[in-house]
Amino acid sequence: MASLRTIRGISWDHPRGFDCLAANVPAFEAANPDIQVIWERRSLKQFGEQPIDMLAEHYDLIVLDHPFVGHGSASGCLVDITPIIGKDAVDAMLGDSVGKSSASYHWEGGVYGLPTDAAAQVASYRPDLLAELGRDVPGTFTETMALARAAKGAGKTIATPACPTDAMCLVLSFTANLGEPLGDEPGSFWDRQALVEAFARIEELVGASHPSSLRWNPIQAYEAMSTTDDITYVPFAFGYSNFSRLGVARPILFADVAGPGRDPKAGALLGGAGCAVTKSATDYEAIGRYLRFVHDPAHQRGAYFDEGGQPGSRAAWVDQRVNERSQNFFRDTLETLDKSFLRPRFAGFLPFFEEAGEIVHARLQGTCSREAAIDRLAAQYDRSVGLETAQS
Repeated sequence: MASLRTIRGISWDHPRGFDCLAANVPAFEAANPDIQVIWERRSLKQFGEQPIDMLAEHYDLIVLDHPFVGHGSASGCLVDITPIIGKDAVDAMLGDSVGKSSASYHWEGGVYGLPTDAAAQVASYRPDLLAELGRDVPGTFTETMALARAAKGAGKTIATPACPTDAMCLVLSFTANLGEPLGDEPGSFWDRQALVEAFARIEELVGASHPSSLRWNPIQAYEAMSTTDDITYVPFAFGYSNFSRLGVARPILFADVAGPGRDPKAGALLGGAGCAVTKSATDYEAIGRYLRFVHDPAHQRGAYFDEGGQPGSRAAWVDQRVNERSQNFFRDTLETLDKSFLRPRFAGFLPFFEEAGEIVHARLQGTCSREAAIDRLAAQYDRSVGLETAQS
């Protein structure tokens, strides 16, 4: 009897990252009895920051965030997926994309990931608590701050996840919303005045938020929001449809962001997750079969969603059944996704992002001045660009 062809992958430890893949392996293996797929998991923080080079030594597939593709391409630890699944499949995913989710994995003529999962920073709210306050979902930043004051007056609050990683995400979103995004290419740092304005808005928002906001990531904020009756609204955080699904005791509903720029719904940071193929992979035919299975629109809006996934397929985002079961999570945030900001992907960006989060967090904690924080960001960016140049 021939030995099984094995595909090993690693995702991140959440139903949206792991369960939706692992739970559907039996269906794939039943249709492909010569192949076995083994998924492992790592933490959310590791998903966002852990270097992928070592993972590429041990796994065929890595579910990763799109800013890794620049380094993955430059280092050779990721391979172009186009020959593995075919250009027609790649083009179909581009046509079925939510915003730039699919294009975010395209880099310098290659495709280094597929749009398995789509997300961006969006807004969320407890409909029952807003009703108690007699408030509508904010549509502008001014309305957000008015809601924060009204909530405080009623003994409640808003929350803004601002742990170091998410603090930096806020800077990327606010500068983009204000029309001054960080440039795509190394050396295209922000205009200083753009950072001053973004910091001022973020400081105002976080200062009006739940005191635990500075240590929370989105999941922690949503867990607090769904297990207590304190938090009415979260203005900017990566969306998780798991918290809005039918059957949740205290459901959280989701909406477009309301930024301070001319278009309040524009510029929210694009997130999501994609399957990438590593240099360790050898059985491209088996991997191609599996990747086409995972990313098939029918699977994405069916079993993938049902097992906790947040599809990368646009067909799923506009699907009636998917929206009914998620209380319109997808339809109600789609405009934000379509107008979201694609962060830089050059090889030095991730070292900058990781260190920058600590700098922004220090400012929000009040341990350094705004001017000092901006100076430190600029210096760290220059060091990261130097690192990127040295590696090229």
